[in-house]
Amino acid sequence: MASLTNAGHGPLKVPGFGGIPLDFELPPEGRFAHGLVEYRHSPRLTKREMVMLRLMQHITETPGWHRLILDPDDEQLAQWHRDAVKGPEGFLISDLVWDWCISELRDKAKIWQSTGHLLVFDSSSAVCQTDVSGLSLEDLQRQVARLGPQADHQSPLVDPSLYPLVYTRSPVLTRGGQATMHDPWCLTGEVDKELLAHPFDNLKYRRRTPTSLGRRPGYGGPESCYSNRFQWLPCEVEFSSEQSLDVRITSYVNNLNPKSHRNLYGHLEYLITSSIPSWNEILFRGNERGRHPPRILTYGCHIHNYMEDRKIFHKIIHMLHWNVLCKTHQEWQKLCDDAREYISSPEPPKWRQAQPRPDLPPNLLDALKPDQWEIPKFVSRLIRCKRARRSWFDHPEPGISFSYDQWKEGQFTGRAIIPQRVREFPDPLHHERVPVCLQEQFRKDGLQVVIEVSRIELTPGKPTYSGDAHFCTEGLRNDRIAATSLVIVEAKNITPPRIAFEHEDKIHASELECKIPNVMATVLDVEHFEPFEEKAPRALHTFGSIPLQEGRMLSWPATFRSKREPFGLADPTRPGNLTIVKIRLVDPHYRICSTRNVPPQQHDWWATEAGQAAGLDKSLPTELVQLVMKETDRWPISREVAERLREELRRDHERKRKVVDQCVGHHLVSYIPYDAAKARDATDSSGVGYESL
Repeated sequence: MASLTNAGHGPLKVPGFGGIPLDFELPPEGRFAHGLVEYRHSPRLTKREMVMLRLMQHITETPGWHRLILDPDDEQLAQWHRDAVKGPEGFLISDLVWDWCISELRDKAKIWQSTGHLLVFDSSSAVCQTDVSGLSLEDLQRQVARLGPQADHQSPLVDPSLYPLVYTRSPVLTRGGQATMHDPWCLTGEVDKELLAHPFDNLKYRRRTPTSLGRRPGYGGPESCYSNRFQWLPCEVEFSSEQSLDVRITSYVNNLNPKSHRNLYGHLEYLITSSIPSWNEILFRGNERGRHPPRILTYGCHIHNYMEDRKIFHKIIHMLHWNVLCKTHQEWQKLCDDAREYISSPEPPKWRQAQPRPDLPPNLLDALKPDQWEIPKFVSRLIRCKRARRSWFDHPEPGISFSYDQWKEGQFTGRAIIPQRVREFPDPLHHERVPVCLQEQFRKDGLQVVIEVSRIELTPGKPTYSGDAHFCTEGLRNDRIAATSLVIVEAKNITPPRIAFEHEDKIHASELECKIPNVMATVLDVEHFEPFEEKAPRALHTFGSIPLQEGRMLSWPATFRSKREPFGLADPTRPGNLTIVKIRLVDPHYRICSTRNVPPQQHDWWATEAGQAAGLDKSLPTELVQLVMKETDRWPISREVAERLREELRRDHERKRKVVDQCVGHHLVSYIPYDAAKARDATDSSGVGYESL
């Protein structure tokens, strides 16, 4: 295994430098899970469990929810239950679901009271909420205000995409040395430029790289996830002592001058320290099954009243004329009356129908014209449609194959309601998760983080923010982002902003058993599919959204995709803003090129330092000093060039997003019968499923 280091005590050995391929990947057990690489949530959660997650998250939005749960307020609990049952998915809120959710919320409330952390949407991945205490928001807001006005509405105040690492262009200390925090220009090594051997420039990659940079279904291939030109530059973070969680930033934050904004650096260090316990809660390694096992585990579904047998089906034969079936027309009319009586018989609710046939009218009698009642083919078809509608199923319930207490302890959680029929490796009976403790495992080498500070300003002339158009995973694969913390510094005069989450799943057709395959599509909440279709349903789960509150921190792993939702001015006559600090954690199992290894590239930083070092401000008029600096504005990189490069980097992010969106969640179609002899009674001949590559 390659040894990665950017400590500066010798040659730089990180992906892309020192002979380490840019697409170097540690094995799954040696790094944290990442959605752009290979991790897919499996097994897919049932629709009922997704409703449970949304219900619990919604309840935690109620002010003082934890007190109402721990000191049960019967009136409030009853109101929550009424609201849930009346909602669009209320038919899935059964007694077992409600009891499980209340039990889980009680445990969440105890953890919230003792640690200040709350996990929401917690399945294999989770979002951690916490309130940032011990920090003066007012002072942090003042320090952010000192960053000055934004160049444009879309550009952050501290933008990691401005002056990033540009392969073959940025000055890099490849042979050792450091750009120090307090004086990044007083280098301890020699700046060098190394022509980077990018994977797509190698012959072996050139042979297998497609002409359109596509991402294979179920995989995060280098063709779509890496950039061959850019990488965000993280700063270095060290732990202050052997025991404390406190950290200090030891290399400059890109685009945040440490001499001009020392106080803001102190606030950022506090926010990084506050993020570490949340990251410990949500991170898990690439070979693990995630944070929590499913609450409802099943690989099949029982169909009730399937293909019921009635005399009417044997008396009306679709291939024959009525006068062959009956001696007289009166006898045929009697059969039609029996058929009408059967067609008018009760049906299960639509959400429980195994074959709802939405292409036909709710009242099937409306499907035939009077003259069509003289043709047995039409009558026979209609009574069989009724038989299909009369078959029904139950969405699987929690607490059937294992209890809530067993689930909480990870015990017997591989015991499914309906087990897999055939599979070489069954689910492990117990759910194992190796605890993560960043401060212990990485205390010696420290952490690397990418920091972004942004402000969305609204005015009476521009009163709304449209939100993000697409879900996305943070960063390109070059950036190795493992988790993100988002801190709401200020939310002034705006409607409640929210951030939504989704993740990509893996569905194995060979593990599922159902007489009517589309019932499992309903249970798993994917689109229904047809036999022999070329494109399978999108195996994505959209969880819902979480409100962004001033002073609140949200943290999530790179296995989630996220997007900000629209918001606007609360009072349309006054301005407002949403100010955010985003801290992205580089997977500490890697080391990547950082601001320790790249001296500042901002010309204005260099110009200030150079002018003071040479005493130009004392020996020359201000106009001449400005003229000298203007003539040198290309060193290291001019603002104009930096903004052009930022647009090119944004195009790389957009390219990644497009190719991922085109295939994310799509899995190949395969037949559900895994073994003809075993599955003959379990499925009909038209059943298909979908299989991850």
